Amino acid sequence: MSFRPAHLLSLGIPAALIAAGLVTLTGSASSAAEPGPYTPPFKSGKTTAPKYDPNSVVVKFKPSASKVARQSALSRFKGKTDDSVSAKTVKVTGDLPATELLKKVKADPTVELASLNYTRHTSSIPNDEFYGEDQSIFASTIRLPQAWDLSKSSGNQIVAVLDTGVDAGHPDLAGHLVTGYNAVSPTRGPIDDQGHGTMTLGLIAASANNAIGMAGSAWSAKAMPVKVLNSEGWGYDADIIEGLDWAVAHGARVVNMSLGSSEHDPLLQDAIRRAVVDNGVVVVVAAGNDGSSITQYPASYPEVIAVAATDERGKLADFSSFGNWVDVAAPGISLLSTGPRQLTKPGYLPYWYCTGTSCSAPLVTGLAAMIRNKWPAFTPAQVAQRLKVLARDAGPRGFDQYYGAGIVDAYAALGGKTTTDFAGGAADGNDQPSRATKISTAGTSGLINTEGDVDWYSIDSAAARNLHVSVTGPSFDERNGNWANIGPEVSVYDAGLKLLGHAVNAFPEIDPVTEQPIWGPLTAAADVSAFAGPTYIAVRNNNGSYDSRQYTVSVTEGGPGGTGSILDTYPAMDLTPATNSSTATSATTPTVTFPSAVNEGTVNDQTVRIVHGKTGAVVPATVSYNAATFTATVTPDAPLAEATPYKLEIQGVGDLASLQSVFSTVDLAPAKLTTFTASGAYLAANVAWTIPAIPDLDQVIIRKNVGGKAPALNTGTLVYSGTGSSVKVTGLAAATTYTFAGWVKDKGGKVSPISAEAVSGVKSGIATTATAINYGGTITLKGSVLRIDNKAFADLPVQLYGRAKNVSALKLIATLKTSSTGAVSYALKPSTSSVYTMVFVGNADLMGTRTADLNVAVAPTISSVLSPTAIKLGKTTRLSGYVAPAHSGKLVYLQFYSAKTWKNIASVKLSATGAYAFGIKPAARGSFAYRVLFTADADHAQALSPQRIVKVS
Repeated sequence: MSFRPAHLLSLGIPAALIAAGLVTLTGSASSAAEPGPYTPPFKSGKTTAPKYDPNSVVVKFKPSASKVARQSALSRFKGKTDDSVSAKTVKVTGDLPATELLKKVKADPTVELASLNYTRHTSSIPNDEFYGEDQSIFASTIRLPQAWDLSKSSGNQIVAVLDTGVDAGHPDLAGHLVTGYNAVSPTRGPIDDQGHGTMTLGLIAASANNAIGMAGSAWSAKAMPVKVLNSEGWGYDADIIEGLDWAVAHGARVVNMSLGSSEHDPLLQDAIRRAVVDNGVVVVVAAGNDGSSITQYPASYPEVIAVAATDERGKLADFSSFGNWVDVAAPGISLLSTGPRQLTKPGYLPYWYCTGTSCSAPLVTGLAAMIRNKWPAFTPAQVAQRLKVLARDAGPRGFDQYYGAGIVDAYAALGGKTTTDFAGGAADGNDQPSRATKISTAGTSGLINTEGDVDWYSIDSAAARNLHVSVTGPSFDERNGNWANIGPEVSVYDAGLKLLGHAVNAFPEIDPVTEQPIWGPLTAAADVSAFAGPTYIAVRNNNGSYDSRQYTVSVTEGGPGGTGSILDTYPAMDLTPATNSSTATSATTPTVTFPSAVNEGTVNDQTVRIVHGKTGAVVPATVSYNAATFTATVTPDAPLAEATPYKLEIQGVGDLASLQSVFSTVDLAPAKLTTFTASGAYLAANVAWTIPAIPDLDQVIIRKNVGGKAPALNTGTLVYSGTGSSVKVTGLAAATTYTFAGWVKDKGGKVSPISAEAVSGVKSGIATTATAINYGGTITLKGSVLRIDNKAFADLPVQLYGRAKNVSALKLIATLKTSSTGAVSYALKPSTSSVYTMVFVGNADLMGTRTADLNVAVAPTISSVLSPTAIKLGKTTRLSGYVAPAHSGKLVYLQFYSAKTWKNIASVKLSATGAYAFGIKPAARGSFAYRVLFTADADHAQALSPQRIVKVS
């Protein structure tokens, strides 16, 4: 919840802070980072750079204006340009001051847009203290190491870095730079004479896994250095626009702009719109380091991705600018990066420590490049959407002005599993005047326990009196790693919540001799003339950040007093649910109690409304107003979703200021799976479920146990975890019962009640009336299917499969139904030697089963005719017949029985009809036996004809 009196100017705190630390050079390339000797002066919110070039303006001519028309316009301006007048945007200089020249330019009919040539400066400047943290600390905050497991390249997505240039010979950037450009001095290369550009570029593209220095966030990227800022870290919009246009024209697909100021320039926005909308380029911008809600440009342009800064714990840095235009956040304190060698003191390695939103933005830029490499067809809007939807919520729940959608999650953005959100603030009990903490002149202490927190106090007066109200924060000392400090801000109101006084102390004073900050507690004090009755005191942190250390509130009687009530009125005496509360139910009807009567006609569903905290969608609702209690009630048309952030917004009620309050519905344990089924298969089971409606689903967990007892969350065997709706569990044992259980787990770690289903094991068998038959014979196959406890089930479908002995694939022969005893039978005439099996595929209660293979040998039939059966010695007889089925071309053998042994004496190939014939001419008198042999092949078993006897006389 954030509210500031409308007439008061927000004051800035120290502008962009960057610790440009150096790494001591020793005999080891992996030496620890230590403070360097370079201590630049502390910079406040002021800058030495001019706000705009006093001698030039930036002009965009209309597309319809010809080159001649443009040259003619230049003569009317009495201006000139170094650029071709055919360019989209040009810088025009003239004899008149820039402000006067702008008036003439805007009035010319050939001009579409014109602006002063504003300056932009780096979003971070050197701090006077050097301290380092291992790179993995901030990388783990955004789960970058896990993301690198999924992707280690930005492919052909060239990343342009619009900054102060680059040290192109830095050893950690070797092989990762493409040709760049110097828009400040076009005849020179993009040499870094300030240091900021080499740091921002290194955070994106420093070579990873090369055993030196540090790793850029994109692991392996191609970066394009474009110098648009000078040696002091600032530059003109004309150069920035020129550099951006050049980068887009030369193949940049992602752009990092760690620069900004508080001046809006429609020409700069137009250039960004051309890059993003017309050319599909993703543009990432540092949110700024003003430590206030002053709007920053280009960060606030809707086409870009604006990045705020946090520490490695995910807490907002006190210098990070904030506003509803912030999209996401990332770490931005003491990030080790590359530094230009020529600016590094002798004896130190060229690696500096970077602090500021300038350093947060490159982490997101590198991630955006990897996203585009993985999904090349993504538009800039889709890249931004993926970063925001999969960000981890931090600070106030839902989308807020400090973190935007949250802290980027590199692993989830590249397709990995999401994880829990960062902890958010809780309701502190004194978020609105109606819940103000009663104090006396003895004062009290309190905590800013989440970003944007406002604490209310009240003190009663028996009669009108003057009060001196002061708020003192803990020591403001960023030197020692305290990057969430309180810049106290206090507002004092009368019983009707009219503003009596206001004071703010946003940043330390500067020692005039050393030009360094005077570190220590900051105090904001207001002298007011209080009326009889309650006086309300609102305490907030001017820079919006959280601080785990206490502040103190002191109220003393006396002082000069105030000038009386100011017109500004805090818009609410009470809001329910309480700000940052997480106990609202789905049936909650939020209320707003105004400090006094309001125009009832201005209270409606447009001025008092509930907004979904993540999507921004307005919740359909009916708004009613009780004039007697000054209370508006918002009744949603449908129950609110569970575990979901919402905002209660007031905007446009009478002449009251706008106000919003964040609350969340209670995070209940998830409901159990709405359906849960398990069905058996052969050596497998199919488990399916339906996930109940849940806004913070983490995963569904499925486990199994052998036997009829359901597993617990920590027993049995895990078979599935994810967000799908089914799983096939394979590798199960035959004739075994399995019990499956499922749970729903939310991102808060809460687990639903169990859902369980058992599938019983089944046994089966197969037999036959004969395992060897002649061709044309009949067999009866008999089988059984029983539960493993011998229970039979009638009408179970049993599939009979068979295959020829020399074929690998089974073929369905018939589907049978079990009898009341679990038996099945089937009669058939196999034409070849075959293999049979019976399969029960399983059902919702029973596992599947399959019998062993059963082999049935089929031998062909061989007819034989001997004619004549009696012959004279020296004569011939004929043995002939048929083999069924026919085996055209196969040899059959004539056998002769001699000495109690059958011997092959001749062979012949079967005809197409299976016919054969042998001529027999015995060499002696007597009775002789003959038969025909069919040898086994792949289709049939061995077969013999009946023996035939010939008598020779």
